[in-house]
Amino acid sequence: MTVAAHFQPDWAVAPGATIRDMLSARRLTSDDLCAATDLSIDQADNLLSGKLPISEPLAEMLAEAVGGSRQFWLKRESLYRFRLSQIRADQNESAQTNFFKQLPLRDMKAFGWLDPYAGMSRENAILAFFRDSGGDWQSNGLGMANAVAFRMSTAHETNPAAVAAWLRQGVIESDGVPCAPWDRDALLAAIPNIRTLTRLKDPQKFFACLVQIGRQCGVAFVFARTPKGCSASGATHFVSKTKAVVQLSFRYRSDDHFWFTLFHEIGHLILHGESHLFLEGASQIASHDEAEANEFAANTLVPPDARNEFIHIRQKFSLVMRFAKRVGVSPGIVVGQMQKAGILRHDQMNFLKIRYNWHQFEELSSKR
Repeated sequence: MTVAAHFQPDWAVAPGATIRDMLSARRLTSDDLCAATDLSIDQADNLLSGKLPISEPLAEMLAEAVGGSRQFWLKRESLYRFRLSQIRADQNESAQTNFFKQLPLRDMKAFGWLDPYAGMSRENAILAFFRDSGGDWQSNGLGMANAVAFRMSTAHETNPAAVAAWLRQGVIESDGVPCAPWDRDALLAAIPNIRTLTRLKDPQKFFACLVQIGRQCGVAFVFARTPKGCSASGATHFVSKTKAVVQLSFRYRSDDHFWFTLFHEIGHLILHGESHLFLEGASQIASHDEAEANEFAANTLVPPDARNEFIHIRQKFSLVMRFAKRVGVSPGIVVGQMQKAGILRHDQMNFLKIRYNWHQFEELSSKR
């Protein structure tokens, strides 16, 4: 047998560790290695750390510089890369298993999200649910869960896998909403029309109108109820350069919360464009972008030129009704904004808010 065949190091350790040992045995430095192999200092560092693969020419130079044979170094490199791939495969399998365990499968089934995959095994149904048109599931599953986890504080109880499932359902819903190309100016111009919808009480009526307006602007407005472990009220992101998704959960089932969330998400589109995923409720990391979107929503619902009158409204429902009619939004929205501003306590005038029930949302996805 060859020397390389008898050599039994930990193959998960980069060949650079063996190079260091051989350099030390010969009382050579990394500068000597650079001189003997024509590598730059950065390249030598990458070689020793395992970032720079050992090619055939480099194997020849290493054999002359530190010992061993060309075949030895090529074998060492090959086994290291093979072992790395095994470790990554094991890690991916472990991560996948853990991800599957964290999914809110009971709610996903109850909401009908897994119905298209009936007849498949549990694992294959999950993979099919998260798999995109290119066949990739990890970016929509594990990748999305990791992105969500990064945005959350360690103290928050939101389950990233549940949020990833909710976001994936939103993308699936958006596939059924053909849109014109994304047009920021068109969305900005449509805000007055969207705002008039706040006075409609039936979600099936105003949501259908909202979807139609969004289609013309390159925005798919979609609804998906949140499963256990997901506390999101809304999310905004782009599924392509020409199509945005605004996903809404009606989590709090009152008109003031819904419309503030909606205009907050629209604010992200208007102000921040294709930046990244914006997630409301499930993320605990505040940002300047979030503050800007909040201000945008507040000023859209109660215009700045009406703020002076707004902050002096007395705690009398007839005055709230009159103000709401004048500015063109629902009374519940005015109450919600007064509560946010500290003009009302959170237990005052809530009877003016419109309360939705889940039955009203059952056909939202199908009435496009």
